[in-house]
Amino acid sequence: MVVGGITVGGTGKTPVIIALVNALQLRGLRVGIVSRGYGGSTGDQVIRVTPQADPRVVGDEPLLIARKTGCPTVVCRQRVAALALLESDGLDLILSDDGLQHYAMARAFEIVVLDAQRGVGNGQVIPMGPLREPIERLASVDWVLYRAGNDPASAVAYQPLGFRHLLSDTFINVAEAQSKWLQNTPHQLALVAAIGQPAQFFQTLTEQGFVGETFAYADHDTISARELDLIRADVIITTEKDAVKMTANTDERIWVLEISAQLPRH
Repeated sequence: MVVGGITVGGTGKTPVIIALVNALQLRGLRVGIVSRGYGGSTGDQVIRVTPQADPRVVGDEPLLIARKTGCPTVVCRQRVAALALLESDGLDLILSDDGLQHYAMARAFEIVVLDAQRGVGNGQVIPMGPLREPIERLASVDWVLYRAGNDPASAVAYQPLGFRHLLSDTFINVAEAQSKWLQNTPHQLALVAAIGQPAQFFQTLTEQGFVGETFAYADHDTISARELDLIRADVIITTEKDAVKMTANTDERIWVLEISAQLPRH
């Protein structure tokens, strides 16, 4: 099963994959993940992703998926080779993180994730527009999901669950964070992200009352301790995807927003 996209830029595929895996595991299915490992350095090597893996090698998204789901995850630029390794694991289903256009990889089911607000842009293929392949491709996929869509049959909602302290692993829910940071003596917040659509992350926080100076970096960038040191704030809020690359960071101000994707029934 491929979970991919026809547009460039982030559409929220990673939370969708995590939600799908969790739902399938609850039904007793043994699930595995293959990924290119974008942002990593695996190349044509086939590597199993462990929770202790280096994101500079395996990529940030595969590492996050492996940690959040606990399912076998393999990265390789050639996904067919990754599939071959997982075939020995006795799995019921393998999900491909992205790879809609990786036609060397056979698939039984295709899911496309689109951003409802951006849609398909001007409907043109790169470089004239945002599409990886012609818009007609959507007619051949099995399921199209829309981030923040209006149709209950296809809409994916992203629910903020709370915040986890990077150093102590302490978790507080949204209401606790609002009380801790916004009431009594308000804290100065900084919102930091290196993802495909950082504005959506900032909007999610703002809607919950967490307003602060925003810092957006290129997708998959590693936000260094030096860059964080320059931020003047009492609390730094970042994404789970960014946090997997901050394991050596000792900045006590960092809290990680945890979210879940609410999938439609299908």
